Amino acid sequence: MTEKKWYDNAVMVNRDPNWVGFTTKEDGESVFSFFGGAAITDIMLGVLEQTTMVPSEHLTWRGAKFLQKLENGKEVNYPQMEGLYRAYTECGVDGVQIFIDQMHKLGIRPWLSFRMNDAHFGDDETSFLRSDMFYEEQDAGHLTGKRYGYYGHLFDFRYPRYRNAVLGYIKELLNKYDIFGIELDFMREIICFDYLAHPEGIQEIILNYMREIKEYVTGIEKRVGHDIKISIRTCREPDDAYTFGFDIKTMVDEGLVDVVVVTPRWSPTDSALPIGKWRKLLGDDVAIIAGIETNNVKNTFNTAENSKAYAAAFYAEGADGIYYNNHEYNRPRNREAWKVNRESCLEGRRDFVVTSQDCAAYTAQRYAPLPMTFKGHGVIPLNIGKVKATDKVTLLIDYEGENIPEADILRVHNGNGTVVEPLVVESRNGDVNVTEHTPVQYDMSGFETEGHIAIDFRGRGTIHYIRLTIDAK
Repeated sequence: MTEKKWYDNAVMVNRDPNWVGFTTKEDGESVFSFFGGAAITDIMLGVLEQTTMVPSEHLTWRGAKFLQKLENGKEVNYPQMEGLYRAYTECGVDGVQIFIDQMHKLGIRPWLSFRMNDAHFGDDETSFLRSDMFYEEQDAGHLTGKRYGYYGHLFDFRYPRYRNAVLGYIKELLNKYDIFGIELDFMREIICFDYLAHPEGIQEIILNYMREIKEYVTGIEKRVGHDIKISIRTCREPDDAYTFGFDIKTMVDEGLVDVVVVTPRWSPTDSALPIGKWRKLLGDDVAIIAGIETNNVKNTFNTAENSKAYAAAFYAEGADGIYYNNHEYNRPRNREAWKVNRESCLEGRRDFVVTSQDCAAYTAQRYAPLPMTFKGHGVIPLNIGKVKATDKVTLLIDYEGENIPEADILRVHNGNGTVVEPLVVESRNGDVNVTEHTPVQYDMSGFETEGHIAIDFRGRGTIHYIRLTIDAK
């Protein structure tokens, strides 16, 4: 029997850095106890977003922004930081320690998550996210630059000042708190270099940075007497990650990371994360976790049924667990999503909505299967997770064309498709929130797969939306 690894069937949740504001221990416990009663195994608590959630000698503490009246030559006022300021300076309330203690009570592994760069409010003249360092590095030309649009106000890691300050903060917190692991969230932001103008040597800069972090973590492990895991959050494609400066394979080969979280940046959830490609590249000795975001298409929030569908697909691709980003808010649908794991994702109903890739290198082609226009045949390959012959399966499309297209399910094996059976048109009723043209619903029941299928549409037209509903029987 294969030995169970600590990350098998992991359900990880990233808690955004906006958790601050409470000034009593009881209020803090209430904030974090919300994560109990689900299938969550790990919480990554955000403690950095340019400014820090904990007072630091290396970076500007966000609580100190409460007192700030002048920034970048402009008058400012940040009353929303009063709670954080008073918690640490007057009330003796350490939110991070409350989080750690509460996670231990709930049986959840506590992590600290560091946003390694952040693009919020980049065009604003001032921001509670910023320190004087931002304006000084901007004046020195040490940001990524206007060619990156929204991502043009990020620190360029070719220049050591900011990255060394972040490293100092990581070291501070490793010395201050006893935690299960640290997350280096490089999806906020993945553009850490002006890689279009200066691509040379950026991978080695990040590798050396990771080596220094790993060396320091190893020293802390010896002091506290237990392992401290290192997780890195990265983008969909290994080649894109490398282009951005992140040689994930070398990180794994050198033992610099224990977990690789493959996720979108924000929206939409990527329905076709290539987890199998990452597994083939990295091997079986590292945890590969698949990310689910809050939205699918057209800014439609994922339901628990959507999360189940994506989890089923990612597990079928070889994921070790699921990671939820931007799911920290007190929404009932999020609590239901957090109950989804390797087993429960295949139970009851799940709704698989085909989406696209949200983050890619500027030189790469994004995965975007829809809209799909075809004349004669249009084939779309999908991984929808395990389906049994007894499951009720329906397909909804939003179609633009003269005639409703005929369609076949193809069973995909070793890249080849064989017809399972033609689809039967069930109705022409759609979901008004997602269908704008002709909604067509097909009965797909009666086939089985371990995950991979394709659908062959025949006719002339354009498909704008695809949703498969699997109701396990």
